[in-house]
Amino acid sequence: MTKTLILPKSDDGSQQIQTVTYKGKQFLSLTIIQKRPVTGELKTFVTEHGVEATQKALIEAEGKDTSIQEARKLPGFTLETKLLSETEIQTTTTYDFQVLDIKKASQVEYLKNIGLENLLKNEPSQYVADRLANGATEQ
Repeated sequence: MTKTLILPKSDDGSQQIQTVTYKGKQFLSLTIIQKRPVTGELKTFVTEHGVEATQKALIEAEGKDTSIQEARKLPGFTLETKLLSETEIQTTTTYDFQVLDIKKASQVEYLKNIGLENLLKNEPSQYVADRLANGATEQ
């Protein structure tokens, strides 16, 4: 079963869409799409260099970030950052729980504070119900 949940926009204009796939009481995958406004230094960079050059710079910066690289080496984890426009950036994170080693992932710097082990203690249907109770809408 797959459920797509659209969480309410935050005060800063960020919005999250979560796609939860599960079978019975087992999570199969979770994809989180986080869209947020371009701000600060990044906004200045986009204004000066354009969207395409900024996208290349983002990819380069992620390539040099050891915590991101360490996380990307984990089978079952993907992370993609995409500049959608001069004003909006999107990060897509996917956890494939059928292959992701949760214990190992929980020790990786980039994923340490995500709480994957706690997430998986919940039943998927309860996870979905909690998001809906907190204002998410199902797509």
